[in-house]
Amino acid sequence: MRSFLWQLILILHVTFPVSAAEGDCGSCHTDIVQKWSTSHHAKSMLLPSETSILGDFSDVTIEHHNQKATFSKGDDYLVKMTDKGGKTVSYKIAYTFGYTPLQQYLVKADSGKFQVLPFAWDARDKKAGGQRWFHVYPKESLPTGDRLHWQQPLQNWNGMCADCHSTGLKRNYDVTHDLFKTTFSSMNVSCGSCHAASAKHASFQRKNSKFSTDWKDELSSYGKDLNGFKFKEGTPTATWSGDKIRQRPEMQVCAACHSLRSPLTDGIDPASKFLDQFSPALLEDTLYFPDGQIKGEVYVWGSFLQSKMYKAGVSCFDCHDSHSLKLKAKGNNLCTRCHSAPVFDTRKHHKHPEQSKGAMCVFCHMPERTYMVVDPRRDHSFKVPRPDISSQTASPNACTGCHRDQNNAWAMKALKTWFPDSQQTGRGAMTFQQAQRGNPKARRALKKFIEDDNKSAIKRASALALIPRIVTPELINLAKFYLNDPSPLMRIGAIRALSALPMITRYRLLKPLLNDPVKAVRVDAARVLLDSPEAQLHTQAFAELLQADKISAWRGEGRLNLGLNYSSHGDYAAAEQQYRQSLNQDPSFTPALINLTELLRQTGRENEALMLLEKAAAKEGNVDPMVYHALGLAQIRQGKTKEAVLSLEKAKNADRRNPRYAYVYLVALNSMGQTDKAYRELKNSVRRHRYDANLLRFALSLSMKRADYAYAKNIVSRLLEQNSNDIHLKQLREHLP
Repeated sequence: MRSFLWQLILILHVTFPVSAAEGDCGSCHTDIVQKWSTSHHAKSMLLPSETSILGDFSDVTIEHHNQKATFSKGDDYLVKMTDKGGKTVSYKIAYTFGYTPLQQYLVKADSGKFQVLPFAWDARDKKAGGQRWFHVYPKESLPTGDRLHWQQPLQNWNGMCADCHSTGLKRNYDVTHDLFKTTFSSMNVSCGSCHAASAKHASFQRKNSKFSTDWKDELSSYGKDLNGFKFKEGTPTATWSGDKIRQRPEMQVCAACHSLRSPLTDGIDPASKFLDQFSPALLEDTLYFPDGQIKGEVYVWGSFLQSKMYKAGVSCFDCHDSHSLKLKAKGNNLCTRCHSAPVFDTRKHHKHPEQSKGAMCVFCHMPERTYMVVDPRRDHSFKVPRPDISSQTASPNACTGCHRDQNNAWAMKALKTWFPDSQQTGRGAMTFQQAQRGNPKARRALKKFIEDDNKSAIKRASALALIPRIVTPELINLAKFYLNDPSPLMRIGAIRALSALPMITRYRLLKPLLNDPVKAVRVDAARVLLDSPEAQLHTQAFAELLQADKISAWRGEGRLNLGLNYSSHGDYAAAEQQYRQSLNQDPSFTPALINLTELLRQTGRENEALMLLEKAAAKEGNVDPMVYHALGLAQIRQGKTKEAVLSLEKAKNADRRNPRYAYVYLVALNSMGQTDKAYRELKNSVRRHRYDANLLRFALSLSMKRADYAYAKNIVSRLLEQNSNDIHLKQLREHLP
């Protein structure tokens, strides 16, 4: 526990910071600070006051499933929280968090932690449905141990939110004692968040009457190219007319917060490059639709990098004012600064009545997706509506997103009538979808996609990262080639592609990247090579990986990674400690439980592992199918075959998208003599997971035993799609009756 003196120091530091923008900077840069003061950055986090608090604190009570909150105002702004079990605790509102369209509130917990309340204030106008309290997870009933419960790590300010809502933040997480000593220079997003040398400059100006420009950082040159896009005669779209390659240093700064990423360092340094501070998320199928549109909460950067706008040299501040963050023009006037109004802002192009919603550029090319109940965010990949892609991939499109009473076929027909000469193919989205499913027929298209220099680096890197789902010699050789690509994203994609190889080969290929000039690349290589015997010979990259895991050890994933790190060194006691600590901090984080029970099994404590899994499976509420699967395997090892089949069946039924669960259940079912049932269900599973090699080979084995040769031929054909050089399969196909 921290001493009382430390608690006092923490309270004084956290409660009364002075914003640089409101202080030193404002004395000279009055107009800029005035713009900033109206922005979301200025209001990202504030002390509670009559002007900063938007919510109704007049003894208002709101309930949601087993949670209840009463908001009141005395000397302080207060909330009484009642969770399942009826225990009520009163908290003082420590900070407001955000401003509009919703405002959240932080309360102080133990060990230096601040937590985000589950009830937020809808700051929208009452006519729009606002001016009310609401629960941020309206469809969820969240028991205390649930990962989304407001007292759990995923709702922790210090780890999840703080570095992007405050300036100069250091989490200062103490891994040993599980406590934060978090500090910041300004509680909101102030000048120092973007301008690396602002503090140095302000200090100099306080001591000198003569104005100095020595402090200026890369962002200071931004204004020089504001008018760099020009219309050339006869072209409807402006093009970059400045330097041959536009330098966009602001993109590095914006990306630090407007991207989905994992931290490699503690806090954000605007003087450092993005990929030296963060490991980025690529276009993974849980985050993006196959065509690259936003699915999860991905914060713009990954979308914008896909766009033609980014490729053409467009930057964030071409559309957004750098200090107020407001758009530089209203409506279509923003777009027609670079896209000729007579060509694009006409009914001939948009096909909708003038001034209607359908005539607005953003509704077709930047459709919205709503997060946190009331917060619609626009997709920044600037795509054209593609109902034909939607019909095949379930990706959304602007047409049926607006005309909800119509279907994709209707929209496709309309677009074909309006734009009969359109050459859009949608092959890229199809390639992504099929590669994500593991379809071996997608291998040639995937290779072609990766090799296409006209596509964005983030798309091609994401395609490289799909290679483990379709491993072929040709694709592996392609990934090897991109290990030396100039783009760090491509090198990261290649590393993830080669993670499918055996360790000895993987280490030989990836060893040079442990010394890559970009930290994100080094850390990615170190993570993929963690189990290599020679891992500790390259101390820098592995030390950086360990440090990154420690920075994130306040949540289950970070502790799990620490456990894997220690386990790779053979320090099983330390690994066990981290897995157990992961579950203490994040009790519903199943991967930590699975790794802990596997470690116990490997160290001869099978009974202890079984008891942990049985306890987890008996837990009230939704049980992660991973628990049932691991329990079933443990029961098989204990000779409890009947119980095992029931557990494995629960895993398969709880997650029908996972072919591994289906395969293990069916093998167990067959081994118990229930071959007829296993065969019936196997055919259903093969239809669902038509490219899974384990299921296909099991189907071939059973079909041969049952003399179902027609089905066996079908399975052989599918297996040959995956490996056309398999001599045994070719011979079998020739001899099948």
